[in-house]
Amino acid sequence: YTLGPLKMKLMKQLIYVLAAGLFAVSCSNPNATLVTFDDENTVAIRAHIQNYLENDVASMTERWSEDLVVKGSTLDGAVDLAVAQSAISLHHVLFSDISITAPDSDEDFYAETTTYKDSGETWTKIWFSWNGTGNFTGNTVSNMNMIGFRWADGKIAEEHHFSDGAAFAAEVAAFEASQSAAE
Repeated sequence: YTLGPLKMKLMKQLIYVLAAGLFAVSCSNPNATLVTFDDENTVAIRAHIQNYLENDVASMTERWSEDLVVKGSTLDGAVDLAVAQSAISLHHVLFSDISITAPDSDEDFYAETTTYKDSGETWTKIWFSWNGTGNFTGNTVSNMNMIGFRWADGKIAEEHHFSDGAAFAAEVAAFEASQSAAE
């Protein structure tokens, strides 16, 4: 059985109409997840990371919720705002020449903000290579990192850090040894 030219043309038009209709419905779906790259949250995180690089904990604190919760692949449990503030300062005691780079890119890191319509949560996620020189070991460090920042009421309410903490642990041990030797 063969279709005539008219039936083929009608069939193609029907397929195009169905495809266009599905596209229109999927684009206007209010339950769809929205991903952006230059929204106010992503811009705020870029400034937040610059503040980290400059050891400007006060400016970072302005973006954090008072109820901040930080979790990570190298943490047992979660830490609060006060511990997060101290950790930033400790990074700058332990390491010098701290920088952030994105692999295979001219940018400092890759960032995107995702708003999940089902849960209503908004997360900004960044991927980068953290680089520094240990002030107590002299080791040059370069670790891939991913951090997720959950927003609530215009503030960072939660952070999830994923990286290899071995170099940080080695630097803490060398720092503690230097403190013991000084006593």
